[in-house]
Amino acid sequence: MNLYNIILNESKKIAINQGLSFINIRLVASKCNISIGSVYNYFPSKSDLLIATIQSIWQDIFKFDKNSFSFDKFTDAISYIFETVNNNLKNYPDFFTLHSLSFNDNNKFKGKKTMDTFLQNIKNNLLKILENDKNVNPNAFNQHLTPNIFIDYIFSLLIACIFDKKSNCKALIKLIENSIY
Repeated sequence: MNLYNIILNESKKIAINQGLSFINIRLVASKCNISIGSVYNYFPSKSDLLIATIQSIWQDIFKFDKNSFSFDKFTDAISYIFETVNNNLKNYPDFFTLHSLSFNDNNKFKGKKTMDTFLQNIKNNLLKILENDKNVNPNAFNQHLTPNIFIDYIFSLLIACIFDKKSNCKALIKLIENSIY
């Protein structure tokens, strides 16, 4: 494992055990048994370290690989995301509610942009699945409800189900089925 990953893993351990607010260059360097300058070689600031840590945690929570978006049916992809995120959130209990509080005002924009890019990639994959779902009613979409708008709404509802700690997403799946099949 290279030093970048070692630093990131230690930073994630701090996030899990103590919270994101405890992450700082000095503590991470100490946990890695390296100099502070070595951390700065990979992360020019605490904010850069924090953003990389949060992004890595997002990747752990969503845990997607190349087969994660190999679905014939859109609702199967939504169910998969819901189950995957709920299972992986057990390692990061309160992450969604706390990570946005970890940035100072100067770095909120950079953190939000990083998160938005990550989530947009998921939405883009969902759009491809939706477009390839042969069960979708050809009249399901029009100028007022485009596939992109539909994905935005469904993704927002999916995230709301996760934030609200719903035990399943059956109501969301039913809503999708009633809307597009």
